[in-house]
Amino acid sequence: PSGEIKEGDSVTLICSSDSNPPAEISWFKGGTFVGSGRIYSISKISSDHSGEYKCKSINKHGEKYSVAVALNV
Repeated sequence: PSGEIKEGDSVTLICSSDSNPPAEISWFKGGTFVGSGRIYSISKISSDHSGEYKCKSINKHGEKYSVAVALNV
């Protein structure tokens, strides 16, 4: 989370999890599911994308959320 984000920019968020078995990754904006997979990309970002994003890793042993990152467009 560094630098200024302007409308039209592209943003890539990456979530990593070191677990056995490997975790499934989901992305949330606020409490709303927005995508899955280790990488979440937004191309041509707009003010509608502003908010707090976090990823959740889950496997048979449990689940854990990352800390939230705030995007201000």
